[in-house]
Order: sequence, then C-alpha cells, then structure tokens
Amino acid sequence: MADTADHDYSTGAAGIVPADERRSRYHFVALWVTLAAGFTYLFLGFQYHDAGYSLPQAIAAGAIGAVAYFLYALPAAYLGSTTGQTHALLTRSILGKVGSALVSLLLVGVAAGWTAFAFNLLATLFDGLYGWGHVVVVSVVLAVLGIANNLFGFKGIAAFARWVAAPLMIVWVLYLVVKGIGTMPDDALSAQPKPTAELPFLTGVGVAIGSVMWGNEPDTWRYGRPKFLWPAPAFGIAFAVGLVLFVAGGWMMAQLSGAGQYDFGPAFHYTVEYSLFGALWLGGIVATVLIVAINDGNYYEMINGGQNVLGAVPGWKRWHTCLLMAVIAAVFTWQFPDVQDGFYKVASWSSIALPSMTVVMCVDQFLLRRRRVDEVPTWRESALANWPGLVAVVLAVAFGAWGLGLLPGQDAAPSAGIVPVETWLLAGLIYAALAAAVAGTPNAAAVLGFSRRLRQPTEGARSDDRFGTRTAGER
Repeated sequence: MADTADHDYSTGAAGIVPADERRSRYHFVALWVTLAAGFTYLFLGFQYHDAGYSLPQAIAAGAIGAVAYFLYALPAAYLGSTTGQTHALLTRSILGKVGSALVSLLLVGVAAGWTAFAFNLLATLFDGLYGWGHVVVVSVVLAVLGIANNLFGFKGIAAFARWVAAPLMIVWVLYLVVKGIGTMPDDALSAQPKPTAELPFLTGVGVAIGSVMWGNEPDTWRYGRPKFLWPAPAFGIAFAVGLVLFVAGGWMMAQLSGAGQYDFGPAFHYTVEYSLFGALWLGGIVATVLIVAINDGNYYEMINGGQNVLGAVPGWKRWHTCLLMAVIAAVFTWQFPDVQDGFYKVASWSSIALPSMTVVMCVDQFLLRRRRVDEVPTWRESALANWPGLVAVVLAVAFGAWGLGLLPGQDAAPSAGIVPVETWLLAGLIYAALAAAVAGTPNAAAVLGFSRRLRQPTEGARSDDRFGTRTAGER
C-alpha cells in the first residue's frame, strides 16, 4: 500500500500494529479470496491428474489439505493479531538471535522459491498462449518487475486483481468445471487417468498443505482483530475457492486437453479456447494480474524477513530491502528450471519449515504463557537463542524432510501419513517437553531465550514463575 511503502511496522523501532490500524473482516475475506484464485491451485489439480487421481480424489486431497491448514492457521493468525508483530519480529522475543536470523533466512528462501515457481509458470503460460519461447529469460524479467507493488506502494494492480481479475477468474473456472462435467461422460469423472507421475494420496494431501501454506501468517493477521475464530470466514471461503474449485479446474484442464499430451502452458491455451471463447488476450491479462498480485504476498514475506535483520542499520530504508529481494528472486527464478520436481520441493519445504517455527511460538505464548512480547527487543537485547525451541524445530523438520523424501540420497518418500501435520505436532510436543524439563533450573530464562529487557512474565503470571523471570509484583 502507498502509505506503507516506507513503513509497515516491520522494524524493531515501531514493530507493533496499533489498534487503530486494524482492518475489517471484509478486507481479509477479499484478500484471501484473491490469494486463493491463483494458478498455483490450478497447477495442483493438474498435477493430481498427472498422478492418476480421479476428480473426486483430487477434490478430496485438496479439501483434506485445507482442513489441516485451517487447524494450523487459526492459532498462527491469532498469534499475529494478539501481538501485532510480524513473524520475524516475534522471533526476537521468543527464539532469540539465532532463531530470528534463521527464520529471516527461511522467510526469504521459501518465498523466493514460490516467486520463482510463479513467474516461471507465468512465462510458461505466455509461451503456451502466444508461443513466445525464452521462458527462463521472460520469467526472470517478470520476477524483477514483480517487486514494483511493494517498492512503490501501488494500489492499482492489487485493486484490479481483487475486484476484477479474481472474480473473473473464479467465474471462469466455475464455468470450466460445470461445462466439463456436463460434456464429459460420467465414468470419465470417477475413473482414474493413466498416471504419468507418482504421488500417493496422503503425499498429495501434504502437497496441498504446502501449496496453501505461507508460514508467516502473523505478518498478515497482525492487522486483524485479536479474536481466535475471527479469521475463520476468510479462510473458509478462500479454501472453497482455491483447494476445491480451482483444484477441480486444474484437473479438468488436464482431462479436457488430453492426459499426457500437453504440459501446463498448452493445456491453458486449450482451456482458454474451450471455456473463455478463445480470448487469448484476456487469458493473458488475467493470468498476469493475478500472479503479480498474489506474489505481492511472497515479496512481502521476503521483505519482512529482510527488514528484521537490516531495518535497524543506520540509513537503511525499506526500499533498499525491496531491491535486494528483487535480486534474490531473480536468481532463484533463473535457477528454478534446473531444480528437479521444483513445485513439489517448494511446496514440501513450505509445509514444514516455517510452520514448525510458528507452532513453537504458539506453544510458547498460548500454552507456557510466561514470556512478554508486548515490546520488540533490539538485537542487542535479544537473548542468544531459545535452545529448546530450536532443538524442537530442528528435530521436527528433520523428520518432516525424511517423511517427504527431501533428504540428500533419498530415492523416494516413505509411507508416513500426512507428514506436515505430524511435523507440526512433533515440534510443539518436543518444545513443551524440553521447556518443562529446564523450567526448574537456575538458568531457565537464559536457556529459553528470554530477552534481557523483557524478562518479566505476561500479565497474570503466578508468583512461582517456573522460568526464572520476575513476578508481577517485582516489576
């Protein structure tokens, strides 16, 4: 936004969104529906078809992924709305210097991976629609230009996406699905296509979770009302659009264009001919506006991560961080085509890395309830690390990487259930157990990473504070 191009409550100096800056629920419904009306979910449905899923199986995988994400997203959003802080700034109080630096690195890396996927996909769509070729070069140029909204605070593209492109895309995909169901034989909808890629069903659910996962939900919801169920309508409507309707639309694209005959670009061309009356120019405009607008969120994630580390540097401005992130995104975009199974790897890491950090912070704030986060400590005031929290994250993410087949040397993923959900639970349980184990030790506050300036308990803390902080009466 124009009024937040230079300042967005993303630095330690003024890092808490005040009450009078909070926004309406309608704002968040519109925002999340726009994020859901994206080509990532069409691509996900397309991948399900390639893996041999029937249409009901594809919809079921997306819907189960939505429920799993919802169970994570509600407390993650509440963490942001009750503290008013970005994901990265919260880590200074909860995870210490080491944890905060690691989270900032993950914020930049994961979001850059999604940016690289998105603009490679957009370049592929241009090639499919217009035969442009030069996919890598076009994708890099698009990635650099995509930072413009965050750099200059433009409202026009985001507003056009929200009020024109997203509704048009939703109507178009709905028409595609209805027309496809009406013209295809009934057995074609329930039959499993011949698979061209391997993706077990529960692994497919994990990919759905990774596709919808941001991991930095506090960044967005710090502008919301601090009520636990307040975000539920926005999430529910968005999931119905993205992980049900658009997954079905992507599956339909693959089925109608001929399974195994087309890749995503030519399939999109076919779909425009089939259900958008051959208006290739309109298909290109809608795709461009939506992908650019949705990737505002990825750049926003990268910028907030960078601001956490760089924002306090004398003379450093937010637009400096924007330019730096544009360069990083361009490098990732250039290298993305060389990454085998790039979409799967980005979605998989997205589903376990940052969410595990968020789960640890939620356990710290809502279960342990002994740490103040009503101010943002400086880097000097932050403790070195919350060692139990970091150990919990490392162990959980290592399990998740193994369960998803991401470790070097793994030929395939084991059958380990819905791995992202198991990873989050493991992170929370390990942290709770380790925190309880060190609670009675003399150096508990230091081991748990309590910042030097904020080593007082939250309001209502008991006088027998287990973490070595001062009681409310000693403040």
